[in-house]
Amino acid sequence: MKDEQIKIDLRSDTFTKPSQGMLEAIVSAKVGDDVYKEDETVNALEARVAKLFGKSHALFFPSGTMANQTAIKLHTNPGDQVICDKYAHIYNYEGGGASFNSGVSCKLIDGNRGMFTAEQVIEAINPPDFYHSPLTTLVEIENP
Repeated sequence: MKDEQIKIDLRSDTFTKPSQGMLEAIVSAKVGDDVYKEDETVNALEARVAKLFGKSHALFFPSGTMANQTAIKLHTNPGDQVICDKYAHIYNYEGGGASFNSGVSCKLIDGNRGMFTAEQVIEAINPPDFYHSPLTTLVEIENP
């Protein structure tokens, strides 16, 4: 069998094709209803990650979008504002999820390929005592 070079592309959680070993793991995985904590594979993964980070629990998210939307919801309140780059995935490619799921608006920074400076963030923060603008409560940063 010819050696195959595996290409890993982290631009999307749907781009990289699984290797043969990954496919075998998927087919042989012990599955169950994760709502009732009956999925042995997910339970083992969550326990392993919790232990790795020294936490009591961990939570598996099957997509980056799901993880992003949950993080925004946990770190904000409706009416808050999130600072992010103008090309941020949460702003451009998640179907308006930040506003729909969390009731937040996004203030866009004109970064360089998704990267921006601390000075740009400071300039983008709304004055907390100016009641006409939303309260800035979160800065969202992505891998460039």
